[in-house]
Amino acid sequence: MAGPWGILLGFSKALALVAGSSGGSTALMIPPYRFLVPSWELASAAKNLEHVFFLRDYERVRGFEPRGVVVGVGAYLGFYSVRASRRSEAVVAVEANPLACQYLGANLRLNSARNVKPLCLAVDQRSGAETFYVAEHMVNSSLLREYVEDFSEVRAALRVPVITLEQLLDLVGVEEVDLLKVDVEGAEARVLKGGRRLFERGVFRRVVVEVHPPYSTAREVADLIGPGYRSLVLAEGSAPHQVFVYAERVA
Repeated sequence: MAGPWGILLGFSKALALVAGSSGGSTALMIPPYRFLVPSWELASAAKNLEHVFFLRDYERVRGFEPRGVVVGVGAYLGFYSVRASRRSEAVVAVEANPLACQYLGANLRLNSARNVKPLCLAVDQRSGAETFYVAEHMVNSSLLREYVEDFSEVRAALRVPVITLEQLLDLVGVEEVDLLKVDVEGAEARVLKGGRRLFERGVFRRVVVEVHPPYSTAREVADLIGPGYRSLVLAEGSAPHQVFVYAERVA
């Protein structure tokens, strides 16, 4: 079966699809998980499910499985947040797209992920308010208009609250993070710049960042994380706009 439906139904024998839910949503099940996604976003959601549950791109390096306290910046519809909730003490899930954040909350409730705190805002290098560009395919929404225009089409430009990474940890009352996961569609360097002092203090034990060249580069991301971390870059020629930086605190 070709296309997104093939991706969705083919990557795991345990995957089931139930369509026809009310309110323009589709229900997806990957036992023991259940998710609601916007019906028009099904193709992108299918690829993201594969990304999180089958390819496990955030866990490709041994030792980067979610556990302890996890902070995820760029939660989308909550797939990784729900997965991490089963393995972690606590999860903070941040999503800037207001509609995606509604689905994030719904999916946390569907999966009884009570140890996940969802926050509907953006993380940036400074606090205040910024324009967030909602893409036709929501998965491509970003603080960077040019990113959205390269991979999709801009459907809306919304003013959203933004805080820095340092302010985020203050907000949720967390002093040390076992795993920081960042996937923000080209704005990853901006997120990290707002947490320079945190990296200098070694607040994060492990960091995994999905980098989207040329908007950010793996070298730039590794440099921002800093010399207190041992960094590894994973890249595939078939996906030049998707590179992963894994970093682990040296001491």
